[in-house]
Amino acid sequence: MPVSSPWPAHTIRALDQALAAAAKELSAFDARVEHYPVSEGGYADLTGTGVEVFSLEARIGPAHRRPGYSMWGVLQVFDPAQPNLALIRILERRDHDGMPEQNPLRPQYGAALDRPLCGVFLPVCNRALAALDPAGQGVSQHVVCFHGRVPADNLLQTPIRAAALFRRFRTDGQKAIIWADIHDPLTVPPVRLLHRLISRTDTHLIPRTTTPSTLHTSLRLTDGTIHQLGGMSTAIDDGLAIARHALS
Repeated sequence: MPVSSPWPAHTIRALDQALAAAAKELSAFDARVEHYPVSEGGYADLTGTGVEVFSLEARIGPAHRRPGYSMWGVLQVFDPAQPNLALIRILERRDHDGMPEQNPLRPQYGAALDRPLCGVFLPVCNRALAALDPAGQGVSQHVVCFHGRVPADNLLQTPIRAAALFRRFRTDGQKAIIWADIHDPLTVPPVRLLHRLISRTDTHLIPRTTTPSTLHTSLRLTDGTIHQLGGMSTAIDDGLAIARHALS
């Protein structure tokens, strides 16, 4: 633990409880809950200082047609001022050491991974931080960094799963859907069409920009060292700004 922490002790306890409850729901995916100090602060440009990051990490399953890698969903809470705000990254990690893939064309959302991702992991994340709402309204907001692509054999099912998420996010306690850093040209058009048909407001699909974000996701590798994963664009910054406003 850090020598001094801007996180109030009661907030840390509440976060531990919330993430443990979410991990229990995700136990079918070998979920684990960790929180650890990051002195250099992967989110310092947002919080103004390096603070402890609280992580929920869930292994979704083996990577699509890539032996030796798995798809992971990682939710991180990083701001003591808004403990019901989070960033989610969907990524591939090497099985033997936990090193994340940095190519934004990965992961690939094959049907075997898309089903538990959209049907279980993201809905659990929708609800996970509701109890941390400082206003006591039971709402939270996360921004999903959606790197990667949908393979051709899953293109017909992807809009259906997206539609289910669009219909339920408010019921699950999210203020909005915010997906950022999207750059899969085959997926975006049908998802945008569903956006217009099903959820005209409070849905933000933000394409990847050419300007890198300064933010990093802090990941603990299997040897205990911290890896700062960058590779996001300023679409993530824009998404987090929308999320902050939604929670204000």
